[in-house]
Amino acid sequence: MHAIWLTVANSAARLSTANPGYAAAAFVLYVVSLVIAGARWRGFLRALGGEVSVMRATLATMGGIAAGNLTPSPGGEACRIGLVRLGGRATWREATIAAVWDRLSELPPILVLAAMSLVAVGHLASAGRTSTIVAGLSVVLVIAGLALWRLVRKPKRPGRGGWRRSGFALAGWRERLALDRMRPSLFAAGVGYSSLLWLQDFLRLGCATLAFGVVLSPTQIATLSILAMLGGIVPAIAGLGPVEGGLLAGLMAFGVDLPTAAAVTALERAISYGFSTSAGAMVIALMGGRSVWRARG
Repeated sequence: MHAIWLTVANSAARLSTANPGYAAAAFVLYVVSLVIAGARWRGFLRALGGEVSVMRATLATMGGIAAGNLTPSPGGEACRIGLVRLGGRATWREATIAAVWDRLSELPPILVLAAMSLVAVGHLASAGRTSTIVAGLSVVLVIAGLALWRLVRKPKRPGRGGWRRSGFALAGWRERLALDRMRPSLFAAGVGYSSLLWLQDFLRLGCATLAFGVVLSPTQIATLSILAMLGGIVPAIAGLGPVEGGLLAGLMAFGVDLPTAAAVTALERAISYGFSTSAGAMVIALMGGRSVWRARG
């Protein structure tokens, strides 16, 4: 018990030594990311016939993040959709399909970060320091894989007339995703916004580490981004626990001492969880309050 309290005290003392400039930069980058996310979603909404301002889409995104932090999935998305409908012209169907495309546009930059993280893990393997990070990644990847399998599991093999039914299913997906309205140029623009969004995430983590004098390589920061993302997928309120554990494991695998790793994680989560939850809760109260909170269920 004494050792635990000593670690907490050392981490708190280390947190107090954060460089204010880098800490402020990390905060500003997060605020900018909210505007980027709002602009990206607005583009998909307009393509589907909805009309909403960038500010409204940004505020709705903030409210959705807060709802996602406080409720199980998919409460955050439902709240985001409800908030954007209150101040704009968009149907539930338009907002929902736009939200799906909004998420799909993130896949290319995520794959780039994943490839970069593999380089960092490879370097750890050569140094014989992969046990902690690989163990954490394995557990998170198994859970994420099971969740993904449940979403996209294959249907039963069609019998007589099965191909026709499969054709109807494909047509149904085309209608559900409004593929006729999603031009390649629009999706490319969405990918561009997503790339900026993940670049912000990358830079914010870099600023959080630099605030405590920790200098990591680009591939190591990319690994931290992937660990935080995977931690958010694990069933938990706002990914609390998995996200922090992933960041701590990654930082310590890269040679950062525990008090400093805990301080970096605390700074990052104070911004990405503390600020987003409090600010988003205020948005929900001011824009829709109880009606939107009921709609998110």
